[in-house]
Amino acid sequence: MSRLPHALALFLALTGTAYALDYSVQLGREYTDRLLTIDDTAAAHVKLAQWCDGVGLKEKAQIHWQEAVFRDPDHKVARKALGYVWRNMTWVKAADVPPAPAIARPNAPPVDPTFEQRRRAFSREVQDVAREYLSSLGPGAWDKGVRKILMIRDPAAAEPLARVLGAGDVRMRTLACEVLGQIPGPDAARHLARIVLADECVDVYKAAVTALEARTDDRGLPLLLNALNGSEKVLHRSAYALGEMKEWRAAPALIGRLRTQEPRVRTFDAPAGAGGISPGPSAYFFSGTIHTYIADVEPVVAEAAVGWDPTIGVIPSGVMISVHNPRVTIHRTVIEFVRQPVVREALKKITGQDFEFNSQQWRDYLRRRESDHGAAP
Repeated sequence: MSRLPHALALFLALTGTAYALDYSVQLGREYTDRLLTIDDTAAAHVKLAQWCDGVGLKEKAQIHWQEAVFRDPDHKVARKALGYVWRNMTWVKAADVPPAPAIARPNAPPVDPTFEQRRRAFSREVQDVAREYLSSLGPGAWDKGVRKILMIRDPAAAEPLARVLGAGDVRMRTLACEVLGQIPGPDAARHLARIVLADECVDVYKAAVTALEARTDDRGLPLLLNALNGSEKVLHRSAYALGEMKEWRAAPALIGRLRTQEPRVRTFDAPAGAGGISPGPSAYFFSGTIHTYIADVEPVVAEAAVGWDPTIGVIPSGVMISVHNPRVTIHRTVIEFVRQPVVREALKKITGQDFEFNSQQWRDYLRRRESDHGAAP
């Protein structure tokens, strides 16, 4: 049974309240980045829950422990984290653990009893094609494999295609973008959006953007919109993709990211008197005996004169105490508003307008357009 609508709803519910919690901007963005690329499996939710526990995001961890149990009711680690114990052949809540908050779930779509069976069959088929043709050095093998892959149109094949071809080289991953672009349904669009946000190869990333641009139904919009709240890397990738797709629905969110708050570390020397310390010259104290000596005495002979060129020095013997005033360096984290040219370019492609980084003028334009068309863009 596909749980995609539930996963998307969970994603929006999680990221929509990210900044209502009490943690730093950097931590919130790292959580968003991890959530964007998470697999919809119990193991992936357990891993994310453990990370959330480690950094103090207890409420987020609780949600992901429950998501793991939702996907695997007998997952021992998740059950233990939620306070369950095994009694009389079933899981029950321990008496001293308060009940976990319930998660509101959307209405499940009609169940397709053959979906999982078809997905397993496509998994075997794609693996066979990848092994026999796409990985073969034989003449014409690659082209034959590509033809077999591009014949696939079933939404049940989206996950096997993304998983198997996504683990291959650049050519295989680019092929995955092409075939996912022609498969209907939100599952294929979600995998394309993940490639846009996560693949390190620029060619593969742009192939995924092209595939999303050509789609007429699902375009991975929830993932791309939430990526605007992530790190600068995923923000730039998402904004570029939304601009290429000319996705009007993303315009309000893009306007909100024209300027982002970025933490910057400033380093400078402490002024005199800071913290009770007054930086100044160093000094030393010596107690002992100083022995003078003359060495390397060389005669200097000139006409009617003889002189000497000595090296004169001293050798101290005793105890020396050296005092150095410390140099105090201050590191201060400040929040700066940073302009995002990639977001501006995306808005220009979508609207055909350019109000630079003036957010208010962009919003006024959208309101005028809404009034002219009688509906929101």
